[in-house]
Amino acid sequence: MMRRISILQRSLEPVLWFAGLLLIWEVLVRALHVPVYVLPAPSQFLSRLFEDYQRLGYHALVTTRLIIYGFVAGAIPGVVLGYLIAKFRLAEQVLYPLVVFIQGLPKITLAPLMLVWFGFADFPKIMLTALITFFPILVDSVTGFKSIDPRQYYLSRSVGASWWQTFRLFELPSAAPSIFSGFKITVVIAVTVVIVVEWMNSQNGLGYLVLRGMDDSDTSLIFAVLVVGSMIGVLLSWGMELAERILLPWRRR
Repeated sequence: MMRRISILQRSLEPVLWFAGLLLIWEVLVRALHVPVYVLPAPSQFLSRLFEDYQRLGYHALVTTRLIIYGFVAGAIPGVVLGYLIAKFRLAEQVLYPLVVFIQGLPKITLAPLMLVWFGFADFPKIMLTALITFFPILVDSVTGFKSIDPRQYYLSRSVGASWWQTFRLFELPSAAPSIFSGFKITVVIAVTVVIVVEWMNSQNGLGYLVLRGMDDSDTSLIFAVLVVGSMIGVLLSWGMELAERILLPWRRR
């Protein structure tokens, strides 16, 4: 019973701190008579969430779809190349410097080129998101696969396990905690990336709403979008935590 109360207290503490900050924000904005187009009070942009919930919900779904597509498009090659770089010295010598060079490119500056190459649909936004999310996942995958005890590999092969069985039963489970660490960080980064990328000739999505808010000096809409974007990031992070608990039950505390 006491343990449950302690957990509840730890859960409520950040909520109370956040509520206190919002209250201070509200009081200061009202007391100083700050114009709404400069800085809205929390009550103004939070009420906007309920007033425009259908509009915000539609554009949030569009953005979430792009986040998931871009994340998956970056995660799969990140894990695969991470495995190759960790396992094969030639791949590390040839591929890793190339990947680091590509990572050094300012990705946002590639946006106009991608629009020229791939058109104005969702594909260039997904590709740009994948490029940005790819490298952190690659690094964590390399770290995870390199941290495997080589004795596990030799033991599995000595008992006649195939390459696939060794990978599935020993290598991937051993590297999975590090890979999931990259997933949990990158999926939150992807939220910001997609919203910024949606500024490129978008007609929907949360980034499009931010542009509309800027054009109309509607800062309450912009802050409402920020809240929705943060909620998407939190939900995706929780989803990744849940996936880790289900797929890696031995990591439960």
